[in-house]
Order: sequence, then structure tokens, then C-alpha cells
Amino acid sequence: MKTPIGPEIVFELGGVGSPAISPDGSLVAYVRGQVEEGKRVSWIEAAPFEGGASRRLTSGRSDSNPVWSPDGSALAFLRPASSEPGSPRQVWLLPTDGGEAQRLTNLPHAVADFDWLPDGSGMIATVDIDPHRGERDGSKTTVVRETYYRGDVLGYREDAWYQLFRIDGSSGDAVQLTIGTYNHAHPVVSPDGRWVAFTADRSVDRMRRRPFGSELCVMSTRGGHVERLTRGVMSAGRPCWSPDGSALAVSVTDMSQRHQAYLERVERYSGKRTRLTDDSINPQSGFFPIAPPPSMVWTDESITFAADVRGRSGVYRVKADGSSPPESLRSEAELIGGVDIAADGQSLAIVSTTPDAPGEIVTLGKDSQAVLTNASADFVDAHEIGAVEFFTVERDGWETPCGLMFPPNFDPEQVYPLVMEIHGGPNGFFGEGFNVLHQVIAGAGYLVLFVNPRGSSTYGAKFTDAVTVDWGGEDSLDLLHALDHVCERPYVDAGRLGVHGYSYGGYMTTWLIGHVDRFKAAIAGAPVVNLWSMWGVSDIGPSWGSYQWGDMPDNNFDWYRERSPITYVDNVRCPVLIMHGDADWRVPISQGEEYFAGLRYRGKQAELVRFPGCSHLMFRVGDPSLVREYYERMIAWFDRYVK
Repeated sequence: MKTPIGPEIVFELGGVGSPAISPDGSLVAYVRGQVEEGKRVSWIEAAPFEGGASRRLTSGRSDSNPVWSPDGSALAFLRPASSEPGSPRQVWLLPTDGGEAQRLTNLPHAVADFDWLPDGSGMIATVDIDPHRGERDGSKTTVVRETYYRGDVLGYREDAWYQLFRIDGSSGDAVQLTIGTYNHAHPVVSPDGRWVAFTADRSVDRMRRRPFGSELCVMSTRGGHVERLTRGVMSAGRPCWSPDGSALAVSVTDMSQRHQAYLERVERYSGKRTRLTDDSINPQSGFFPIAPPPSMVWTDESITFAADVRGRSGVYRVKADGSSPPESLRSEAELIGGVDIAADGQSLAIVSTTPDAPGEIVTLGKDSQAVLTNASADFVDAHEIGAVEFFTVERDGWETPCGLMFPPNFDPEQVYPLVMEIHGGPNGFFGEGFNVLHQVIAGAGYLVLFVNPRGSSTYGAKFTDAVTVDWGGEDSLDLLHALDHVCERPYVDAGRLGVHGYSYGGYMTTWLIGHVDRFKAAIAGAPVVNLWSMWGVSDIGPSWGSYQWGDMPDNNFDWYRERSPITYVDNVRCPVLIMHGDADWRVPISQGEEYFAGLRYRGKQAELVRFPGCSHLMFRVGDPSLVREYYERMIAWFDRYVK
């Protein structure tokens, strides 16, 4: 008999990612991962492009980033140099005609990314150069010289920078190509092997950008002068070359619209830029440092790429001269979490997830489609999946996209408690994919309302930018309007409401309970509560915060105070659970501590749970047992005060 989904999903559900199509188009390599003995492990498998039995290719416990050599004779991938904790990732080679994988590089620093030279003689790699690795000349201090001296997940950076290296494909010998206090990423070698395009932030006003903000750059694959081709943009994704090497395509975000990407054509020598898409689609740009930008392919006349549109993902093709709008190759009720496109632009491999099914590798050929993996099949067969209804509500002339997840064995004749779930960002979005957190809440017997208020991305630049310098304004009213709408349904118990949000969702949770008395209980995960202090303690406070909140706090004090949930802590009437990772540099735990102190000093009912060693991205990379505990505590809190 099937059972509802509970917190144990962290240990039971496997995953797949990073598809890579072989040069002859016959195979797709990909990363397979799961939790074993309480640890996240990953290895590389391969399956026929048109479907069939898969086979395991590597035997490591932390293998990633598979990339085929140009002639298909080897599969390169990343694996730690040894089993010792903290061992740096190196490039390994697996012969495709049989044999064990052999380590190619022997660098004292970690390899983050790489691209093969077209003749297979070597590769250009991004290497994390940390001069303090292992020791600091006996000193226990940390010296800070840059605004962004630490990063969430990355930890303290000090004088560490990502640099480009050229690596010999036979000996593994490595030559450093770039120097300086800049970060370089996503190298892509030109068709003739002479040039490498990459992203780097070499601007003098770097402090005003996001950490690891980037421009499109080009240099010789032998090193030398670096050309900056997209000066002034906030960030650039992974580029791709035209077949003749005369131009590049890249997704960029402007300083004025920081959460809307546009695909552009950039001429290699003149630097002329031609915008190929508008804000009706949002080309995927990755999620640093966890998910790199997906690859794109430029054929003779067109560019093929992945994008998010109105809460869904799709694959699109656009004319390289910008003469016509993008054409949809695939647009379904799904989210795409990884993509590889063959050189001819006709064959694709994607990681597809739908509201009722976790991610699997799907291939799309000119006349075929196949699902290559069944990583979640056993889990889906054993569990009741909460059904989802998508709908919109209108307020003030704006449409607000919403979703409602139903608990297993839902009976419309019964009455259910409801939890409103609020996404982060604020420019994130709830898409039409499998959401583990929502399934866990629904599995415990709750309706789950999730909303994309103004400020959410994938709905156009105007909608996304509407939250800028308006945190807690119209977006909060959108949420409450959607809640009012759903509470009119006869099976919703409007007297048993809970609210949960993480990051910006934590901000909005604490904002709402300081302004309305509608919730029986609230849970704030890693909440932003004091914008003034957040500006100085977050790893992205000075750049991202100044944009989101309109200026430095010194120059905008009244607004900062007015829009900080800590200002309204005296109004809180419901029990509040705060859960926060103590290694979170994006929203440092001091934010949760401030709110907890404010609540308890006033005699309010509150608990603070500190998760040791967890970053802001704990749900993606954190200790599985702690992620499970987060879910367990969440359900226990709602069961105690809402149900």
C-alpha cells in the first residue's frame, strides 16, 4: 500500500543531473546521486540515447561533471583526488573502450569546470586558487581585503580566486593562463581551438555587483590579453561560439534589470551586441555555485537554448541574426534542471521534472523521445503524490499565479488545515515541477498554497522588478489576496492556517505575522528581518541589497526601518519557530537571532533551532540528516499549533 511522503524522502529519493551526449550521438552520460549511510554520494552512468539499459561507468562516491572528449574516446569528469575530507576535485579520464578511470591532474587546488580543446590535446579549466589552503603561515587570523571575502557554500575566500589553466590531455601538466584578483568561470573553446570565451568580473566597480558577477571575455588559449566584450552588464552566462568563430551568443542580465536575462549575439572583434530575445522568456543562467549555466549550441543559422517561461521550462531556437522571435521546441508542464544539446542542434538531453514526478533524464531526437532513467521509480511507486491545481487570481490589474497542493486521499467533503508556503528570492518562483517541501507538508495532511506574487521571475521584467524597493508592499497584498481566495473554498478551514517561508520567504513570513493576525503558527527559515544589519553582514548585502532596497541604509534609514519585520515584532500573536543554518553567509544567523531575541524579550512564544555547519543552501548540499530534521520540526510545529 502506498504511503504519504514524509521527511524520510531525504534518504529515499535519488536524483540525476548533468546529461552529456556523446559525440556520435549514441549515448548519454549523466550523474546519478543518492544518500548512502547518511552521506550524499554520486557517480556517473550512461544509457543509449534512444533508450535502453543503463550502466554504471564510475565507482567513485563524489563523481560529477561528465564531458566527452571530442572524438569520444574518453569521458572526463571531476572527482576528489583522494578519499580524505576536503580533498580537492581533479580531472579524471575514463577510456570508453574499457579500463579504470585514471586521474589526469594533480593540482593542489580544486578544479571547478573545464572544456576540451577541439583536437582533444587538452582542456581549459577553471581552478580555485587558494593560497591559504592547508596553512596560513602559522597565523590563526583571517585577513580581509575585499568586500566579498566570504560566500555562502564557498566559505571564507580571503585571497582565493578562480583562475583559468590550460591542461595537457596526456600528462596532466597545467599552465596558469590568468592572474589577478578576478574570478573566471565557464570556459568555452572556439571551434578552431585558438580562443577561449569565459565569464569574469574585471570591472573597477565590482563592489556594486553581485559576488562573482561577470562579463563575457575572450583570450588566447595560450594566455595573454583578456578582451571584455560585454562591459557594464551585471552577469553573463555560459557562452557559445558561432561555427566560424566570428561571434558568440550569451545570456546577460543588465544592471537595471538584475533578474531578467536576455540572449545576445556578440561580435567577436567589433563587440557589437544584438539582443535576440525579449522579456517574454528568461534564458537559464544557472545558480552559482551549485548549478552552472546550461550549454547552448549555435548551428549555421540558429541558436538553441533552455529558458524559463511563466513558471515552466522549455527549449527554444532563435535565428542568429535576430530576424525572428524564438521558436519553441519543447514547452510542457515541467521544469528543466539540466540540458545538453548536440552540435547539430537536433538532439537534446534534459533533466525533466513535473509536479507529480521527480527529475529523470529525457532525450529528444528529430523524430524520437525517450526517458532514459528511473531514479525515482521505486519511490513514486511506494508513495502517494500530492495532486496540484494551478490557477490565477487578479488584484489591482495584475494576475497572480498560484498553486494548491492537496493531501493524499483528499476528500472535498472534509475540511483541512492549510499552510501557505512562500518562495525565496524575492525573485524566485514556484514552477511546475516536483517540490519536495510541499509534498512533505501535504503528506502530513495539509493543503499547501503556494503563490508567485509580483516580484517572482519568469513572468516578464515589469512583474519581476515590481518588488524592487517595495519589500513587504504589494507582494504581501498579493499573497493575502490569494489566501482570501482559497479560504472561500468549503474544504479549507480558515481558522487553521499556518505559514512557512525560507530566505525571502522567511522575510515575508515574519512581515505577515507582524501585520495580520490570521495564522495559528509560523515557521521562518533563514529569515531576513533587519534590512539595516542585513546590508552589512550578508555576503551580497552591499551590491544586491543596495539594489533591492534602493540605496545604502545610511541614505535611506526611514525606509529600511519601515520595511524591516523586526520593527513589528511587538505585533506578533502566533507561536514562531525560527530555523537557521549557523554557516549561512547569504542570510547570516544573526538575522534569526535578532528576531528570536525580540520575540522572547517581549514574552512571545518562540523557538530558535540552529543547524550546525549548514549554509543557506542546506536543502541542496546540507547534511541529509539535518534536512530531514528541518522537515520533522516543521511538521511537528504545525501539528502542535495548527492541526
